[in-house]
Amino acid sequence: MASETQEGSIRVFGLPVVLSLLVLILLLFSESLYSLVLEWWNSEEYGHGLFMPFIGAYILWSKRGEISRLPLRSATSGVICSFLGLTLYVSAVLADLESVKHYSFIIVLTGYVLFIGGWALFRIALVPLALLVLVIPLPYLLISSLTAGLQLISSEMGTWMIRAMGIPVFLEGNIIDLGAYKLQVVEACSGLRYLYPLISIALIVAYFLRAPLWFKAFLIVSTVPVTIVMNSLRIAVTGLLVKSFGVAAAEGFLHDFEGWVVFMAAFLILIAEVWLYKLIFKSSQSIFDLFDFGDDSANNAYSPIRFCISMIKVVFFVIPVVVLGGLANYYSVNEQIIIPTREKFNSFPMRIGSSNVDLSYLEQEVLDILRADDYFLGSYRDSSSEEEVNLYMVYYEQQKDGSALHSPKVCIPGGGWVVADESVVEFNYRATGETKAANRVVIRKGEFTQLVYYWIDQKGVSYTDEYLARASLISSAVFDKRSDGALIRVNVLVNNDDFDKADMKLQNFIRDMAIYLPDFLPQ
Repeated sequence: MASETQEGSIRVFGLPVVLSLLVLILLLFSESLYSLVLEWWNSEEYGHGLFMPFIGAYILWSKRGEISRLPLRSATSGVICSFLGLTLYVSAVLADLESVKHYSFIIVLTGYVLFIGGWALFRIALVPLALLVLVIPLPYLLISSLTAGLQLISSEMGTWMIRAMGIPVFLEGNIIDLGAYKLQVVEACSGLRYLYPLISIALIVAYFLRAPLWFKAFLIVSTVPVTIVMNSLRIAVTGLLVKSFGVAAAEGFLHDFEGWVVFMAAFLILIAEVWLYKLIFKSSQSIFDLFDFGDDSANNAYSPIRFCISMIKVVFFVIPVVVLGGLANYYSVNEQIIIPTREKFNSFPMRIGSSNVDLSYLEQEVLDILRADDYFLGSYRDSSSEEEVNLYMVYYEQQKDGSALHSPKVCIPGGGWVVADESVVEFNYRATGETKAANRVVIRKGEFTQLVYYWIDQKGVSYTDEYLARASLISSAVFDKRSDGALIRVNVLVNNDDFDKADMKLQNFIRDMAIYLPDFLPQ
């Protein structure tokens, strides 16, 4: 056993080498890490990220004795993992995908752990790595879908609680109508700002807890329903206060104070789960005895021959790190995304076919969320039939995390509409016989039914899958230095469930407007 320990211990590399490799990785990702720290500092959802590196470091330090005694063998997979992570980092820099940059750092860090200590060290470092993953902001497409879903669940459950208090209330999408007041469950009230830190806390508690794996898993998974229930309770209490004291009760200090109270209550529920576990399975122990914060250390010698072999391995690890990491940093400083010239939507035709447009404008609150560079919103009405087609177009000169195209299905439920059916439709939309593919969505609210067509346009290519469109930005940024794109959505009311007529109406409208699009959507 002694020879195995000497052979594979981290001490074979030597602490200076291990730390130097880590510093090299941190320097290569310095720009990305700086933006991540700023995100933690300014974000209510991820503010706890400022503490996670220190907690992860403490976990590793407390296990230093176990690390020194394990037969840690450098794994070749560490070099492969780091290479893949750095390749992803170069692509993310070119496409300016901030969250992908952060995830590539975690992949490289995982490769570093495998390289210096193999799978034995990886098992010890798994929780610290997981803590870092949990404080990386999710990609915009994913977080927008998650936020919308949690908003709806919290709204429905909050409304049920308000009714249980004997207060009549009407829910339409994310808007809770209390009669004199309307309470809107906005993105900040989705519950994510509780969920992220609560999952991290549960993971830390589970790590130090002396308990079976099944209970640790239960503790972590339980954070999701606990968050939803407590956030719904907060919405219900806010509705009660608004009903009693006016809309000021849902704003300012009181609103933020309610958030802290709810979070602390959710945390106490986690502690109560641990206490119940102790009461049922460990009744003879103190609750403090359930936690292991022990620290253990040991020293081992190392073989000079193995040290020389390890230095050769270090060279093979450093080469891809320096080459790919340096390339990524070069592009991050020198690469500039091209903004193509185009006509602004304010000059889009006011008349298409036989229909004239009535323009509409988005509220500033919506614009702050969209962060778009240009948009068009209007209803084209045919004077002969009084039917109208609604057209919405939004354009981004450069798509980044937090400023990118996303599916209308994320926003539709917030207005009280229910998606009844969805598919992809293809039809000829130009005289040349070219085919247009579009997402076809049927939505209903009460007695009203609408048919919606939408697609994403990037460099003249139409996408019906937003994730595929997002992925294509990487090649577009690498070869064309562009990441611009637009979302086009048209919709019409369906009368008497005559979908054939509605389909024909939208397809004819798209054919008529297609001749104008190239001036406004760069090819």
